[in-house]
Amino acid sequence: MLSYLKVENLAVVEKVALDFSPNLNILTGETGAGKSILIDAIMLLINKKTPANIVRSGKDKLTVEALFVQGDNEFVLKREIAKNKSLTYINGELAPFPQVKEKAESLLNIYGQKDHVFLLNTANHQVFLDQFAEAGDSLKALAEKCRTIRGLQAKRNELLTKNLQAREKIDYLNFQLQEIENLNLQKGDESLWQERLKILAAAESILEKSDTLVQDFYQKDESVYNLLARDLPAAAYLQSLFPEFDHLKNEIDRFFNLLPEISGFLSTMAGKVDYNEAELNEISEKLSRLEKLKAKHKLNLESLLEKYEHMRQERDELLNLNFSLGDVEKEMVRELAEYKALLERLRQSRKKNAEKLSAMIVKELAFLEMAKACFEVRIDENEPSAENISETGPDKIEFYFSSNPGQAPGRLKDVASGGELSRLMLVLKSISSDESGTTFIFDEIDSGIGGKTAEFVGKKLRRISEQNQVISISHLPQIARFADRHFLISKEFKNNQTFSTAMPLEDGDRVREIARLMAGSAINADVLKAAELLLGKSRS
Repeated sequence: MLSYLKVENLAVVEKVALDFSPNLNILTGETGAGKSILIDAIMLLINKKTPANIVRSGKDKLTVEALFVQGDNEFVLKREIAKNKSLTYINGELAPFPQVKEKAESLLNIYGQKDHVFLLNTANHQVFLDQFAEAGDSLKALAEKCRTIRGLQAKRNELLTKNLQAREKIDYLNFQLQEIENLNLQKGDESLWQERLKILAAAESILEKSDTLVQDFYQKDESVYNLLARDLPAAAYLQSLFPEFDHLKNEIDRFFNLLPEISGFLSTMAGKVDYNEAELNEISEKLSRLEKLKAKHKLNLESLLEKYEHMRQERDELLNLNFSLGDVEKEMVRELAEYKALLERLRQSRKKNAEKLSAMIVKELAFLEMAKACFEVRIDENEPSAENISETGPDKIEFYFSSNPGQAPGRLKDVASGGELSRLMLVLKSISSDESGTTFIFDEIDSGIGGKTAEFVGKKLRRISEQNQVISISHLPQIARFADRHFLISKEFKNNQTFSTAMPLEDGDRVREIARLMAGSAINADVLKAAELLLGKSRS
């Protein structure tokens, strides 16, 4: 609640300090005394834009300071406005204006002229209807189901992302693996290909030299084999004469016997050499591609084959991953069906109570001299889907109103005047059982009413103040008499300047103010007696 308000240098207000009651506070005073200026002061904590010349003439800055009590906690909101600068504070510390505004709006509901915090926000219409319908349990179940579905949505999106990433990774690995697989690589292939390439490149020279050796060693008439065969008897003769020649004679025999084997080997080797240009080109291309792969991966053949195996295993693991996307989507369908069932039950309650609430408000408005008023709670249903669900449902709930007979109801925020909004809020809050401890500020609440209607409004304000703090500007004694704290706003002229002041009224001063409200300036003993009786009636 708003416990204390201090205003300095705001228009005609030089300095005012008000200590409010936690219940019903009434502000009265002559027309033009500046009663609404105090509402304007509070609005400076909510509206950043300020009117021109708002700082009192001759002063450097205006200050609005408000002490709020919320349970066991106290805090101060403050705003200072100078010619070219505006500063806001929370508990004496500089704070951005949006933080001050958010805090003030959470505690204040202001109704009067153009300043309506609650009714002009259509989101509050749904909140009010659900409070009236006592739909707390249904809303809790719907909210829990909504959070479950949103959790599944997040999981599904995560799985979709993982699947996409896995698919991209698999495609990348397949490309890398295919490059290696196309070469059909095995360990040792590189050296084998290099040797084979050397042989194919030198095939002609190999055949020529092999044939020469076969001819010279074994086949032609003057071959080494034939020459040795002719000279072996001579060697045997020398061996018989010189025993020390024995080992050399054995080497000659061994070499002689080896020549046919050498010749056969060379012939066989030459037979395997078949110059093949296609094979030569194929091996050259393989070696070139292998060099590129080695350079790309910065690995030798053995390490490249190891990497290939690792990539293959990684690809297979990704292919075998089960992200259960289908299971999640099936679960979402089940949960959404349950959400729809919960929503349907809530809808039935809302429809039933919307009609009941509308009828009650129309009946109550009749007591406020608005007997021809029309009020409707309209529910625009939207088919729920995974995309548009919310914790309170996808339906749009809005108040529609008409104060004139024959005029179709329009959106409340488009058609209701400040006074009408104030009276509507008065009725709504008297119906509501919400105990939020909020401060309600009413301006224009008694515009255009009197007599029994004023008495009705006063009783409504008193009823609301039993659960919430109420601050109301009034011109009527039937309302002012219910005040727990009554402030008189007055204006005087001194030294060619206007001063608006505020003071709490007690006992005789309050009787005189009630009498003024009853009879204007024509106050006599009878009026004072009537004022005393009226105040006494409110206390009984």
